[in-house]
Parts: sequence; structure tokens; C-alpha cells
Amino acid sequence: MTSESLKLYKLIILYFLSKTKQPMPNSIISDFILANGYTDYFSIQQTLANLTEDKMINAEQTHSASYYMITPSGKETLGFFGNQLPDDTKFQIDNYLNENKVNIVQNSTIHTDFTQIKPGEYLAKVSIVERGSIILELALNLPTEEEAIQACRLFKKKNEAIYAYLLKSLTME
Repeated sequence: MTSESLKLYKLIILYFLSKTKQPMPNSIISDFILANGYTDYFSIQQTLANLTEDKMINAEQTHSASYYMITPSGKETLGFFGNQLPDDTKFQIDNYLNENKVNIVQNSTIHTDFTQIKPGEYLAKVSIVERGSIILELALNLPTEEEAIQACRLFKKKNEAIYAYLLKSLTME
């Protein structure tokens, strides 16, 4: 990877993240870059690691995904060098974000993860994030890994009903 291509990949990722108000999953960033033929998967991962190391983006790891968000330093860098990103690339990013809004929102607003605390004890953590703010966060202590996985899977499916139930139960008598 040449220094010019690395600079292009960094600018693409920074511009992409600057257009979103919440952390973006690695899968969505990679999907855009791969679908438009900019580079291969391994170069994307190397670029994300470089941007994280340079503190231009923050990375949040869960059991099943990595999420990225631009930092003030990344915004500043984009301000200085953003004019070097071709207009047609900016248009492709803007277009992708508009066309895939529903998929992006669904993938980035529901976070699920689990960890083993000790043998026979797993903590499933689930949350709903809206416009960068956590509106619901829940942690469940479960006896098996299978139940933790099931709780995460079902939360992705039923998060709206769970949120509505909890809101009603906790705010009305």
C-alpha cells in the first residue's frame, strides 16, 4: 500500500464517519469501500488500525463487532486534507449513506455483547443508541453461553417491544 493510497483510504473513512452521528460498525465501512472497489479487506483493517492508533477515530469492540467514531482530531485532519478527497468519492459516500440509511441505523443503534465472568456465569449486555446517546442499557447475568447468545439475538429482534415495555412499566403507575 503506497502512502498516497493510504492517505486516500484514511480520508474516505474519516469523511464517511464525519457524516454519521453514531458509531459505525466495521461491516458497513468495509461494505462501502469493497463495493466501490477502493481496496481489499486487509488494507481497510490496516487503515482502521492506523486511524485508531493516531487517535483520529475511536474504536469500540463488542463480542460480535467493532464500531468506529471520528474524534475531534480526525475532524480537524479532515478539515485540513478533506479537499484532497475527490468530489465523486464524496458523492459516492453521501449516496451510499442515503440509500442504506435503514440498514445503517438498524446495525448501529442496537449493540449486543456478552462476556464470561466465571465458569457458569455470563454477562449479556445490550443497548439502544440513538444519535450517539444511549437510551437503554441492560445487563443480564445468565448461567450459560447459549443463553447469553440467545438473549443478544432476541434483543436485536425485540428491542422496540422491550424498550416500550420497560418505559411504560417504569414511568406509569
